[in-house]
Amino acid sequence: MKTLLEDTCMCVVNIYHQYCILDPVDDYLHPNEFNKLMVEQAQDFLKNTKPGNLDQPAYLQQLFQQADKDKTGYLKFTEFQNVLTPVLKYAHEKAHQLH
Repeated sequence: MKTLLEDTCMCVVNIYHQYCILDPVDDYLHPNEFNKLMVEQAQDFLKNTKPGNLDQPAYLQQLFQQADKDKTGYLKFTEFQNVLTPVLKYAHEKAHQLH
């Protein structure tokens, strides 16, 4: 039986795969796929962490460029993990605000 953490991790992997096969069909997130994933799956994070001097498209571009460590123009899953770190940190901070 899988644990809740294992199931949650598999859910993240499945979301990644759901978006990386949009166009083209491969195992990488291209900028348009990344943007769609973040807008649809991380709305609250984007809304509450976007610097005031950036609009959302510029913020998404910044997040993508920071994660694209090898500068290929697309994100491997290991690079996408770099985006998950601030998303998880935000979720953790938000969880503490609810208590």
